[in-house]
Amino acid sequence: MIAETLTQYEIICLVGGLIGVYVKLNAELLKLKGRVGTLEKSDGEVKALLKELCEGMQDIKILLAEKGIK
Repeated sequence: MIAETLTQYEIICLVGGLIGVYVKLNAELLKLKGRVGTLEKSDGEVKALLKELCEGMQDIKILLAEKGIK
């Protein structure tokens, strides 16, 4: 029924539009995957810096305790 009411030009336009949407969404997906990868790497770096900061704070607490300052 629908195929009877659509002309070849309209069908070609619909198919072209669908292909265009697919290509655009695929490109967006690849871009987002790249961003996620970058954020995951950055997250690992932040965790390492926080761990180093906590270790430094523990050293300071020990030094202050040795001096008798709390």
